[in-house]
Amino acid sequence: MLFRMFNFFTKFVPVTLHIGSAMTAPFKKLLFVLVLAMPFSTLVRAQDGSGEEFSADRPGAIGGSDILPKGRVQLESGSSWERSALEGPWTTTFSVAESLLRVGLSDNAEAHFQGNYLIISNWGGRDRGFDNFSFGTKVKLLDGDRFVPDIAINADVIIPGKKGSIFMRQNWGGQMALLFENRITDWFYLCYEGDLILYGEGTPEFYYGVELFFQPWEKFSVILDQYNYSGSFGTECWSELSLAYLVAPRLQIDLSTDVCLSDPSRYGGLSVGFAWQITKR
Repeated sequence: MLFRMFNFFTKFVPVTLHIGSAMTAPFKKLLFVLVLAMPFSTLVRAQDGSGEEFSADRPGAIGGSDILPKGRVQLESGSSWERSALEGPWTTTFSVAESLLRVGLSDNAEAHFQGNYLIISNWGGRDRGFDNFSFGTKVKLLDGDRFVPDIAINADVIIPGKKGSIFMRQNWGGQMALLFENRITDWFYLCYEGDLILYGEGTPEFYYGVELFFQPWEKFSVILDQYNYSGSFGTECWSELSLAYLVAPRLQIDLSTDVCLSDPSRYGGLSVGFAWQITKR
């Protein structure tokens, strides 16, 4: 019944999936089953969430392995500006509200929902609208200890945004990520991630990188990321520097900037945002 409802909804969105051969219905069914099944596989060993430590998936380009405690809801949002000529003429993109809503399901699993509204312009015109939506789950597989990493897996279904846009993807997709985190000391973490992304165009994309997380003071953090995109467009190498400050026990603000190491002169970007844990334990 759930899949019939999911499939009924997708009929209202243009879907053309060709990954080797036409497999629209099987691909959607696989994504649906995978994303919904992951959190329930861990509920049997869930415990009451007792951790009071604040943790956010922003800023930074590498995802963390932390799970939001059971019953908590957290909103992470921000706005960004970028100007790029990496894929053609100079294009300016303003992200109005790049938002992630996280919901703790257990000590080992959380659900999340993500959306973004874009305003894009270049010499060829101007466009605005919702970019891809996504929903999925993150599941903690292993609690590590210093040099043994915490391990989590993240799975998402990607839903196309504005129909007919020349700037935004028009196909459904899926993303699977493995997240690793070594808590070397109380103030220094090493995180690394590898993703496989599939869109309707049929060419897999890969995302991988490493993060150095420093916390020189109790409420202040410095995050340095180095990450790469690979796909039909080749490979792009990026670096990101982020600062975060905990202004209240459940509220963090952040500032980030990116550099394209492959061609630094053709890209500039800046992002500001916040993470707010809406509900208490």
